[in-house]
Amino acid sequence: MKLVCISDTHSLHRRIPEIPDGDVLNHAGDCLGQGTLENIEDLNDWLGTLPHRHKIVIAGNHDWAFQETPEQA
Repeated sequence: MKLVCISDTHSLHRRIPEIPDGDVLNHAGDCLGQGTLENIEDLNDWLGTLPHRHKIVIAGNHDWAFQETPEQA
């Protein structure tokens, strides 16, 4: 099993030139910039384009939308 870990993209995930292939992609915090639901939707759309079978997103201290509106996040 190949794990790929990234973090601290702060809503700049679309600027990452290449994500290595693997079985699991783990985004280990600070995935959002302003922490809005729109940021989450964009991140989710981007994650959907990646080939990794499993994706894990861990909210970091900048990822307020996961805490403030968990039912929508």
